Amino acid sequence: MKMKKDERASAMVERLREFHDADRGERMRDIVLRWVEDPLKPKTAAGRPRINPTLLLLASLAVLTAGTFLFFSLVTP
Repeated sequence: MKMKKDERASAMVERLREFHDADRGERMRDIVLRWVEDPLKPKTAAGRPRINPTLLLLASLAVLTAGTFLFFSLVTP
């Protein structure tokens, strides 16, 4: 059974509409939480989200870099 181009395109459009309609109910908090949680163990034993260690390392390096920049730009004449 071979579908014509128009039939395939309309079927694809319908699937995309269903996908986007199903995804609309997600809140911004859930999206951010899924982005920052650890991909290997997303939840602790108590059910709380666990932060991605790579993201935590990058954030701490950014804070350290900003602090060093501010220190040397404000303290040294």
